[in-house]
Amino acid sequence: MKEHEILEMQRLIDEGVRKAQYRLLQRACAANQALVVCRNGKILEMVPEMGQSFQDGSAGDPLARRKDR
Repeated sequence: MKEHEILEMQRLIDEGVRKAQYRLLQRACAANQALVVCRNGKILEMVPEMGQSFQDGSAGDPLARRKDR
């Protein structure tokens, strides 16, 4: 594979991961639940804000609060 093909594949993988995270966060918000995830070796509890509207494809983290554990 050429370098630009590898970069394009990585971009598509990253986009798919972001979409999956977005859907998971939507489900958690709809169910009024928190998510516990591991990021950079830290365990975080991610709590969605009530009534928060999500925008598809947003670059930022759609959760308003994170608590380090």
